[in-house]
This record gives sequence, structure tokens and C-alpha cells, in this order.
Amino acid sequence: MSNPKFIESLKLVGERFSNIELHQQRIDLTSKVFSINSKIELKDISIPNFNDDLVRKCRIIYSKDDFSVSFSEYKQRKIENLKVVFDDTIDYSYKFENRDRLNSLFEDRGGCSDIIIVKNGCLTDTSFSNIVLFDGDKYFTPSSFLLNGTMRQKLIRDKIIFEKEIKLEDIHSFKKLYLINALNSLEDSLSINVENIF
Repeated sequence: MSNPKFIESLKLVGERFSNIELHQQRIDLTSKVFSINSKIELKDISIPNFNDDLVRKCRIIYSKDDFSVSFSEYKQRKIENLKVVFDDTIDYSYKFENRDRLNSLFEDRGGCSDIIIVKNGCLTDTSFSNIVLFDGDKYFTPSSFLLNGTMRQKLIRDKIIFEKEIKLEDIHSFKKLYLINALNSLEDSLSINVENIF
């Protein structure tokens, strides 16, 4: 990819972005690594006057040559179960617009709502989120994540969740799995019981 494109998705409630400082850090780091010279300032993005408090997704696509912003009303996905899929070479450490590898794995979900990707025997992420596992006492997130999401970073920083290596065989020592991303935190209850992981 000589000129890759990247995505940044932010949660907008009313006229305020959530977690804007961590999103800005990710854009700055990505821009530095991939030599995107035009400075993107999230605080300068023009937000339409929606006159309501609906949750919206702000989607930014950027590269060396392109920059676009769009807003859409956010509707939480319904997740009833997850299928375990395996890929020991997948790399999604930057939020590329090109999600071909993730999409290919997602196609293997069978009748399940989504997938959970296992890399080198360890749990990583779903096709669209980081994961948090609850053991009845504490919340843990895999140290073997694919993408270090902004919500993940915030919850670790606030000592609400804790990093831990979690192997596939450890999964049944937990009670519940939460899916977290920029638009979903723990309190949004996007979750399943571990019995619904196949």
C-alpha cells in the first residue's frame, strides 16, 4: 500500500466528541508513521447543528491526499454469539480503511453474529471491537489485542479494566464478554455470556 487510507471513528453526543484526546493521539501517531504531513485537528472539525442529543458516529477518512468527514446516527449492533476463528499472521495495528483480511475472517462466522480472532493461541479482538472479559470480580482485556482502541486505552488508564494474556483455553474461566470500541463502553452492555462463544 503506497498511499494507504485510514479511518477514525468518534462518538458524538450533541456537539461533543467523546475521548477526543486519545483519538487525536492515534491520528498524530499514524500520520507520523505514514508521513501524512497535513495536520488533522479534531477540535477544529465543524459539527453540524443537529439540535438533539442522539448518539452519532463521526467517520473520518484520511491519507496523504484525502480527508473527509461524515456523520451518521449510531445504532448499536445486536450481538448474540461469537465464532472463534484463527489467524496467526493478521496485523491490524493501525486503523486502515482496507479491512479485507478482517472481512474475510468475518465471512467465516457461519450463523454467528460476529467472530473472535485467535492469534498464536491468544484471544485478540472481534471484527469491529476490542473485548473485555468479566470473571465475576474484575474486568480483563487481552494483552494480545490487534488494535489498541481508544476506549480500551481509556478504561485501562482509569483502572476499570486490566491487561492480561488470555489464551483460548482460558475463556471458560470467565462469565461474560463485553465488546468495546469508540462508541461502546462497558455500561453500554454490548455483551454476551461466554457460553455463546463457539
